[in-house]
Amino acid sequence: MADRIETHREMARRMYQSQVDGYKVGRIERHGGWTADGQVHEPYELTLFSPKRGDWTVTVRPDYPDPNPEFQMYWSGMPDFGIRDYEVFPHEDGWVCRMVFKGTTRDGAEIVAHQVDFATVDEQGRVVRMEWYTDPNQWLRVWSAASGKTVDEVSALFNTLDGFQRLIDETIAGRDARG
Repeated sequence: MADRIETHREMARRMYQSQVDGYKVGRIERHGGWTADGQVHEPYELTLFSPKRGDWTVTVRPDYPDPNPEFQMYWSGMPDFGIRDYEVFPHEDGWVCRMVFKGTTRDGAEIVAHQVDFATVDEQGRVVRMEWYTDPNQWLRVWSAASGKTVDEVSALFNTLDGFQRLIDETIAGRDARG
C-alpha cells in the first residue's frame, strides 16, 4: 500500500510541477501524470467532473491533453500565471491536491485563484476520474484578465456550447493579431 501511495504522490508531482514554472519557458511540458509510469500505452476513458458542468468523458491518448493552449491564453494577459503553491495528499485510490494559482496582469494587479483536484487512479495505474473544485468568481477574474473581456462577457461565453474553448481560441487569436 505504501508503494501505491508513493506512486500517486509522484504522478501528482509530475502533473502539477510543470505548471509552476511553465511561464518561464513559455510552455507546459508534457507531464506524464495521467499514468503511473508516465506513458499512455493505449487510449483509455477518463471521466472529468466540475460542479458547473457535471460529469463528461474524454479519451486520454499520448497527445491528450495538451495544456499549452489554455496556458497561452492565461499568459496573454498575465505573463507570469501559474501554480505558485500546491500540496498533494496521496492516498490508496489517488490523491487530493490543493493549488493556488497567481499571475500579475499587465497593469500590475495580482490575480489569485484556488483549486482543489480529486484524482482517482485505477488498478492499472491510470487516472480514470478527475474532479476539480474552484471559487468560480476567482476564475472568472482570471479568465477576464487573461482575455481582456469583462467578467460578464466571460460568464456569457461560458453559457454557450464550447465556451471555454472559444475563449482560448479568441484570446490566442487576439494576441497573435496584436503581435
